[in-house]
Amino acid sequence: MRERIKNHNSASSPLPSRNSVTGNLITTRDTIMAAAVEDKKQQQIEVAGGQQQQDGGASVSLGKGAWDCDTNTEIPPEKEAYVFEEIATMDHPFEGIPTVPRRKDMDHMAFFCGGCRYRVTAYPDWTAQQVKEALFKGGIARSNKPEEVRNTPGIQKWEDIELIYAGQKMANDKTLETYHVPPGCKCLIAIEGKKLELGKPDKDSAYWN
Repeated sequence: MRERIKNHNSASSPLPSRNSVTGNLITTRDTIMAAAVEDKKQQQIEVAGGQQQQDGGASVSLGKGAWDCDTNTEIPPEKEAYVFEEIATMDHPFEGIPTVPRRKDMDHMAFFCGGCRYRVTAYPDWTAQQVKEALFKGGIARSNKPEEVRNTPGIQKWEDIELIYAGQKMANDKTLETYHVPPGCKCLIAIEGKKLELGKPDKDSAYWN
């Protein structure tokens, strides 16, 4: 009996070591992660390519990108965190974790419109009309979707823009500070006024899915 057990054990393949199993798991995990990253990159390339074909290579895709209205140029993705002061530092750490410090740029505000951030020089003592004119001059009309998928005329002039802060729609002759907008605010909304009047999303919105 002992001889048979001995022969059986010697004929069986040796069990893999713990290190080899761990190594295989790590390799598999890394392969999956690398494939996921590559797939994500490919999706971004396809989305960007489709957007360029759709808009003549000029627009910023939905949910991505930022635009500098002072220079009427795109803010490169790799510079967004720096421009909008979103880089975490150890100036005010929380339990040893870096945090984003208070903003220092009080000369610019940021407006979200159509999934893109629009950076523009603006101050609390400016009227809403002044800010709308600066946004329009700086290129916010590029947020317009193609006519076949939108159900509004689009932003054609500064009067077509509505500004919103904390749920408040701003009157053209009122200053931003009237609505308690702080200097350097980066969480405002700019939207085509007709969209608010219509009260329903564009034809290509996920709302209809």
